[in-house]
Amino acid sequence: MPTPTLHTSAPLRYSTFGALYFVQGIPQGLQLYAIPAWMAMNGQDALTVGSYIGICTLPWTFKIVAGPLMDRYGFLPMGRRRPWLLGAQLGLLLMMLVMAFVPDPLHNMSLFMAVSFVLNCFCAVQDVATDGLAVDITPVDQQARANGVMWGSKVVSTGITLTLGTWLINTYGFQFAVVTLAAVMLLLMLAPSLLREREGERLLPWSPGKASPETLAMKAETWGEILHTLKSAFLLRNSLIGAVCMFIGGTVNGLKDALIPVFTIQQLGWDNSAYADLAAGANVAGALVAMFLAGWLADRVGKVRIISIYLFLMAGIWSALALTSHHWSMPGYIHVFVYVLQFIETFCLVAVLATAMNLCWTRVAATQFTLYMVSNNMGLVVGAMLLGPLRAHLNWSGMFLALGGMLVSAVVIWRFVRLADHSAALDRVETDFRARAQAIPVDLGQPSTWR
Repeated sequence: MPTPTLHTSAPLRYSTFGALYFVQGIPQGLQLYAIPAWMAMNGQDALTVGSYIGICTLPWTFKIVAGPLMDRYGFLPMGRRRPWLLGAQLGLLLMMLVMAFVPDPLHNMSLFMAVSFVLNCFCAVQDVATDGLAVDITPVDQQARANGVMWGSKVVSTGITLTLGTWLINTYGFQFAVVTLAAVMLLLMLAPSLLREREGERLLPWSPGKASPETLAMKAETWGEILHTLKSAFLLRNSLIGAVCMFIGGTVNGLKDALIPVFTIQQLGWDNSAYADLAAGANVAGALVAMFLAGWLADRVGKVRIISIYLFLMAGIWSALALTSHHWSMPGYIHVFVYVLQFIETFCLVAVLATAMNLCWTRVAATQFTLYMVSNNMGLVVGAMLLGPLRAHLNWSGMFLALGGMLVSAVVIWRFVRLADHSAALDRVETDFRARAQAIPVDLGQPSTWR
C-alpha cells in the first residue's frame, strides 16, 4: 500500500499546513505583540515600538527574492518546496536561540533589532516555501478551506504565544521565555521532515527516491522563463488590482498592530498582561471559529463579495470607536471592540489569502503568491512606521477614523476584482505558454530562447 503523501491526502495537507503556520505564529506572536507590549510597559515611546515592529516586518518584503529562487532552484528528489522549508526552519530555530541571549535587550536595541531582523528573514523564507507548497498541491476547490486552517492555526499560535510569552517574560525573564518557545517550535518542525510532497520522492537527502514527473514538469529552467511567465500572470488586470488591495490591507493591519498596545497601555493605563490576555483571547477565539467557517463562507458567498462586506464592517467599527471616546474606560467596552474586530479581521484574511491563491499561475506559484504577500508586508511596514508621525498630529479618535477611511478605500478597489475573468485569462496564458514551448527545439546544448 503506497505511503500517503501531501499530494494525495487532504487530511495530511490540512494538518501539515496548520502545523507550519502554527510555527510561524510563535515568533510573530512574540515579536509583533508580546515584545511591543513589554516595551510599552517599560516606558518605550510610540516611535521606538513602531520602529521595532517595522524592523521585524521589513524582511517579509524581501520574500520577492525567495520566491524566484524557489521556482528556479531546488533539490527536486526531495520535492519542489521541502528542502527550502527544512533549511529555513533550521535557521529560524537557531536565530530564536541567538535572540534569547541578547544582553539586556531593552537597553541594547540596535543589536536586538538586528537579530530580530535576521530571524524574520528565515521566517519569511519558511512562509514562502509553505505558501508555494500549498499552491502547488492543493486543489482549487480546497484552497479556501486550507487557508482557513492555515491562517486559523497561525492566529491561534499568535494568541497563545502572546499570553504564554508575556507570562514567561514577566515571571521568568526574557531569555527563559524565548528558549521555551524555541523548544515548542522544534517539536512542530518535525511534520515536514516526516512527509513527502509526492510519491516516490526522498524523505531525506540520503534516502532512496527520485523527483516526481509533476515536479520536473513545473520546474523553471532559466531566469528568463521565470520572468516571462511571471510577467504574463502578474501584469493581468486582476493581478495588479489584487496587489494594490493587499498593500492597503497590510497598511491598515500594520498601523492597527502597532497602535493597540500603545493605546491600551499608555492611554488606558493597562499593563502588558491585561493587553496580552485580551489580544490573545480574541485571536484564539476568532481563529478557532474561522478554521471551520471562514473558508466555507468565502466559497458560499463569493470571495470578493465577502471581503468587501468584512472591510465595510471593520470600517464601521473603527469609526464607532472614534466617536465614543467617553466609553473607552467603561469596563468591557474595549474588550468587545477587540473581539468583534479580530473575528471579522481573521475571516477577512482567510478570504483574501484564498483569493490571492486563485490569482496565481501554478508555473510560478511561489513567486507570484510572494508578490502578493510582499505587497501586504510592505503595507505592514508602512503602517507600523506611520504610528509615530500620525500620533504626533492626531488624537486617538483621529487615528481610528484614519483606519476607517483606509478600509473604505480598500472596499472600493476590491470591487474591481473579477476572479472568473482572471481564471479565463490564466487559461489563455497557459495555452500560449505550451504552444511556445512546443515550438522550441529540444537542444540542451543551446542557450534558452526565453528572454
